[in-house]
Amino acid sequence: MTSPQPPDPRRAAAGPAVNEESTLHLPLTTPGQAVPPPGTARRTMPSPYPARAPFRAPDPIRPPPVAPVQPGPGVPAAPAPAARWQGTGFRPDIQGLRAVAVVLVLLTHAGLPFMAGGYVGVDVFFVVSGFLITSLLVEEVFATRTVSIAGFYARRARRILPAASVVTIATVAGAALWYPITRLESVLQDAFTVVVYVVNFRFVAEQTQYLNADQLPSPFQQYWSLAVEEQFYLVWPLLLLGAAALSKRDPRKAVRIGLGAIAAVFALSLVASVFLTEATPAAAYYATHTRVWELAAGALLALSLPTWRRLPKAVAAVLGIAGLAAVVGSAFLYDAATPFPGYTALLPVVGTMLVIAAGTGWDRHPAAALLATGPFQYVGKISYSLYLWHWPVLILIPLAIGAEPSLVLNLALLAAVFALSQLSYLLVEQPMRGAKLLKSHSGYGIGAGILCSLLALGTVVATSVTELRTAQENQASQEIQVDDIEGLTATLTEGAQTQTLPEDLQPPLESVAEDYPRVFADGCFLSFNQTASEADCVYGSADADTTVVLFGDSHAAQWFPAVESIALERDWRVVVRSKASCPVPDVTVDHPSEDREYSECDQWRGDVVDYLGSLKPALVIATSSVFYDLPGEDDAAAWASGWERTLTGLKDSGAAVVTLSDTPRTPWNVPDCLATHQDEVPECVPPRADALPNGNLRDAESVAQSASGATVIDVVPWFCLEDVCPVVVEHLQVYRDRNHITVSYISSLAPLLAERLPVQ
Repeated sequence: MTSPQPPDPRRAAAGPAVNEESTLHLPLTTPGQAVPPPGTARRTMPSPYPARAPFRAPDPIRPPPVAPVQPGPGVPAAPAPAARWQGTGFRPDIQGLRAVAVVLVLLTHAGLPFMAGGYVGVDVFFVVSGFLITSLLVEEVFATRTVSIAGFYARRARRILPAASVVTIATVAGAALWYPITRLESVLQDAFTVVVYVVNFRFVAEQTQYLNADQLPSPFQQYWSLAVEEQFYLVWPLLLLGAAALSKRDPRKAVRIGLGAIAAVFALSLVASVFLTEATPAAAYYATHTRVWELAAGALLALSLPTWRRLPKAVAAVLGIAGLAAVVGSAFLYDAATPFPGYTALLPVVGTMLVIAAGTGWDRHPAAALLATGPFQYVGKISYSLYLWHWPVLILIPLAIGAEPSLVLNLALLAAVFALSQLSYLLVEQPMRGAKLLKSHSGYGIGAGILCSLLALGTVVATSVTELRTAQENQASQEIQVDDIEGLTATLTEGAQTQTLPEDLQPPLESVAEDYPRVFADGCFLSFNQTASEADCVYGSADADTTVVLFGDSHAAQWFPAVESIALERDWRVVVRSKASCPVPDVTVDHPSEDREYSECDQWRGDVVDYLGSLKPALVIATSSVFYDLPGEDDAAAWASGWERTLTGLKDSGAAVVTLSDTPRTPWNVPDCLATHQDEVPECVPPRADALPNGNLRDAESVAQSASGATVIDVVPWFCLEDVCPVVVEHLQVYRDRNHITVSYISSLAPLLAERLPVQ
């Protein structure tokens, strides 16, 4: 997003515009048009008399003309006449568009009903930013026949980095104070990528990682759009500089080259956005190559501005109203389920383009008049600070005051954000943007921006070192071994009554997010789009006579520590076959992150069953989550039939088959809850009914498994009492997130599992 353009009610006079981003003059090319010198009166109506040339004294006698000498080597050619690039002055309609964009984002993040699509405000910012920055660059090309890369980055540094760095520092401090300690390390990693402007790609990776599905949102989430803009502006000025060089410093030719280049960027990026939104929506939302077409749309407007100057007044009025309606309407029409960006982003993008185009030649059409009113101008002026501050305030303040987020609380917090943003604008943005010293030389502006970034980076590093030292101390003092599991019901009962977290909690809150079996790190837990592992995934005694297979999704992989413990005791060889969100029963489910069938799961499951037919294991332990949406009306029947088909294939291998019932699933991320309720542990304990969803699938699979001759082990009593499912048992955390069990607790259940297995 581009920082706000301060209002200036004056219209720029004709002539060269000041090369300053805060008072942008938008380009107007007028090839061939004569411009009268200052003070020359213009004729306002035709004369009734025939036109006659004015009197002129006779020319003096001159020698015969001599043919011009063609420039040769070392002889400079005569300079071409200066090309004109006249600005249009301050654009109140664009300032108002900023207000519309940021208000849409704020209200959506506050949870306002019927406005779930307010995220389109970011798309408005992209178009506006592309338009204004390109206007500045083209103006510079016409004024100087080149682009000062240092000058451009100095202006961007003064404009963007001071406020962004202040908010980063404040957010790191707030996260260290109030954010769940279970997520602090990840948040600090977010902060680092914010400082180096690659946080959008970090979010791409996080959104596509199976293990991060249930985590709290980052308080740095809003920075992804700034990262996209800054990545675009690392390249776009260089392209225009290249266009100026290729055009041999002919500004009009440079504009034509720039138009061709940015049109290609627009087309390629839009195509990528459409296809990747369908294939990988999480990546498409945050990635630069699927968003850059929106900035290119604004750049196209700036490079073709003379065309829009010639719009008839009536047409401009219609386009302005239609464009504003498209932007606001998309916020009401879209929601979290809308495939975005892709083709759906065209509505707010084109709407923004229409408003900008309409106001290029006519600034008094109805939409522009509305956007030029005082409230829109004020909000647009502080929109950059509003955008930066609103998200950490909405995320961190409820944690600080121990309140549940709600619409009323969020709206109250947004009111406070306006006051905070006004201070930020007056104390940070304006002084840094207008400082005479920083404007006097590009090096000063760039240096100031680097200094701000280094201060933010130093805060991140210092906080990270402090938290790492604390985590290591806690880890060293909290390592325990759990061997005695007798009286499990009694310990569960005691755990349900625990009020305060034990000091020797295992695993510690600081590291519980990383407490998953080593099969994940070994490449033996396949991601969504994988169908085969490069590792052999064999554990225990490699030369053992007894081979045991652990087969299923992540709820099977979580049992690996217990199975490995048994295997080492009994001299077994263990083979692991596990894949993310892929159930054991032979049913086709939807892809977890893409709008299509999960074909990779069907292929992998079939390959595993075929492989086991040739492996001839002694025992197969299979289990799956029951939290799947199945096609058809009778989920239970489809689930049972799928189990019967898979179990038939497994029994054909000659193995004894054991099935484990699914472990409980809590309504919230348990470690995060414990981190914020360390003296109120019962607040994080779910009722048994809430922890055992999809009971119809549980019952159906149990019947089908028994009928197929499998040994069915019901593990629910190992986790739940009759009324609740404790989350802390003795000194152990039970859950790593909301539905996966910690290594520590699973390991403690190994003896219970061992005595129920049919193979000794």
